[in-house]
Amino acid sequence: MSLINDALKQARQAPPRNTPNVLPLRPAAHQEPGVVAVWLLPVTILILVIAAIFFGGWMMAHRNVREIITAPDTSPTPEIVKAAAPAEPVKPAASEFPVSTIPENAPVLQGIFYSPTAPSAIIDGKTVRPGDRAGQYYRVKEITQFTVTLIGPDNKPFKIGLDH
Repeated sequence: MSLINDALKQARQAPPRNTPNVLPLRPAAHQEPGVVAVWLLPVTILILVIAAIFFGGWMMAHRNVREIITAPDTSPTPEIVKAAAPAEPVKPAASEFPVSTIPENAPVLQGIFYSPTAPSAIIDGKTVRPGDRAGQYYRVKEITQFTVTLIGPDNKPFKIGLDH
């Protein structure tokens, strides 16, 4: 034990070694952020939000199209009369409801924009939706993927369709 005490005593009596001169630490100078640093975060967030909205809409559109294509049509449909075909009398089966033939002055179906929530069609150059008037005497009752059901002035429904 005395050896340790002797070593400690010698260390206390020895002159201090040469230590390097260390300057005291100074606080960092405050720097104003640049224009790029101020706008970088908000612009990045805005771009990410726009991208999320775009891709979310894209995915919803593709999901709806997939559902439309794979969903079977369960609505009872009478015989479809093509718009381009000449008007022929339609003979309904016993289980079908009567559908009149296409009148001579019936509007012309030019296109259908179908979606389950908001179907629309172009009839005589005007865009119509269910409940709208098509021409002077007809009202749109229903729009499906390939047909439009119209109600004539005699309150009888008839269908006009697209060639597909």
